[in-house]
Amino acid sequence: MGYRFTRALLATAILATLSTLACAQAIPKQKGPARVVGLFNFLCLKHLPDLEGIERAAGFGEFDQLLDAKDLAPYATPGVPGKLLGWRYHDHGEEFILTASPAQPDDATKKELPALNAGAVCTLHVPNVRQDMLLGELTRAMGRKPDATRQEGSLLDYSWAHRQPNAVSYVHLSVPQAADAKARLSAGVFLKK
Repeated sequence: MGYRFTRALLATAILATLSTLACAQAIPKQKGPARVVGLFNFLCLKHLPDLEGIERAAGFGEFDQLLDAKDLAPYATPGVPGKLLGWRYHDHGEEFILTASPAQPDDATKKELPALNAGAVCTLHVPNVRQDMLLGELTRAMGRKPDATRQEGSLLDYSWAHRQPNAVSYVHLSVPQAADAKARLSAGVFLKK
């Protein structure tokens, strides 16, 4: 219990320094980018790397768990080990998908910080709202401009990262070029062994 509690506290502290979102705040009731970022905060940022916490948060809403592997297949990240959890939610007439799974740091992060252990990643797949409005709201909430922006296939990816000797955390906004595709808000935390 002590180790798990310490890991959760460390992760919370890391995400708190990465984002002003980790503060307790109500999710706006009206549709729009502020509500999307509020949902992301409540469902992902407040709980990482605690997958059980993410499951409990999804249980507070009207999320339906995606149990079928066929339903989850489009949201799986190739090469990421462990069980993928997923939920579907309709909000203001639009479909959101929440996914969470254990994760490993990528090769570049492992090379830079070899003592990092497995962590967890949480992603909120959102309707492709106006990119500039969602980016603006997330930038405001993060308290700074993205650390990096890059084109990855059909996605434009904005990322914020925070590195400490004992942990790495990140937040990504990935926006598709196709108007009918879902954008992704994702966060991950990896802690030292």
